[in-house]
Amino acid sequence: MKTLLTILCSTSLLYSEVIEEQIPELIQFDQNLIQQPLTLEAMQFPEPALELSRQKSSFLAVSLSTLMPGLGNAYLGDFKTASGFFGTVSSTIGVAALSESNETIQLNNLITAQNVWSYGIYAAYRDVRIYNGQLGYSYKMPSDSLSDLTTAPFRFSVMKKPEVWGGILGALACGIGMGSLMHNKARIPIKLSSEMSISPFVALPVGIGEEAFFRGFLQSQLSEVLTPWGGIAVSSLAFGAVHIPNAMALEPEDRWRYYAFGLPLITGIGVYCGWLTQKNHSLKESVALHTWYDFVVFSAGTLASGAAITGRYEFAFSTPF
Repeated sequence: MKTLLTILCSTSLLYSEVIEEQIPELIQFDQNLIQQPLTLEAMQFPEPALELSRQKSSFLAVSLSTLMPGLGNAYLGDFKTASGFFGTVSSTIGVAALSESNETIQLNNLITAQNVWSYGIYAAYRDVRIYNGQLGYSYKMPSDSLSDLTTAPFRFSVMKKPEVWGGILGALACGIGMGSLMHNKARIPIKLSSEMSISPFVALPVGIGEEAFFRGFLQSQLSEVLTPWGGIAVSSLAFGAVHIPNAMALEPEDRWRYYAFGLPLITGIGVYCGWLTQKNHSLKESVALHTWYDFVVFSAGTLASGAAITGRYEFAFSTPF
């Protein structure tokens, strides 16, 4: 036992002497490292391991939503929104199908379904751009939600803007003036029956759906290909073109007046709404203008239906839509 202790003590003393001899060299080595400047060449970084998520196709998302409401959002994995669009459109179409005896209910439900469908196309295009992180896009498109647009016509922060309330008054003034040129009789120049009229409350879904499609989707997409003003011009021409079938509600001798005066007015309102959208990067202002303009027009149409029953046309209000 004493022999083992003697060997351990001797080994410890020998190890201590070796360490003491090497300490100055180690300290000198560390000082040399500190004195040498650290260069980029001496630095080695690991290769980045990040992988970009797979991009989604805006063309495919919009095409799917055009075929079936909500299908574009399902393609993005947002099944909750997809089911909401599909359920809303299906229910309104179902009500219209069950209301064959009431043409007014049938018409208003079909108009609502059409505009929910149109909003769904804009929503799919907006959401696919957000999904892709806006990579590859130059035009700053609106990103308003459905709740933003639904409340826009009733928000003081929106309605107080001169370009909004002034635009509403200007559009109505131009509409009445154009209407007087379209028809010289003291009645609404739309062939409305006493059994069918567009409810004034449909003005909100129409304002949201048409602005979302023409200004939110079409203008934004065209602005990527053309220029912002090119997008406004072409989308406004398309906006006027889709109103051409409205002439079928007129008497044959009045249709040319609608083409000559009504369509230019509607296209001009489209240009103004396009400018509002580009200026604010939002659809709230154009939806507010569009909604209140249509509300007045549809209210006049409802009054015209009532006048058709009594045969009284004392109110001489005429405007194209």
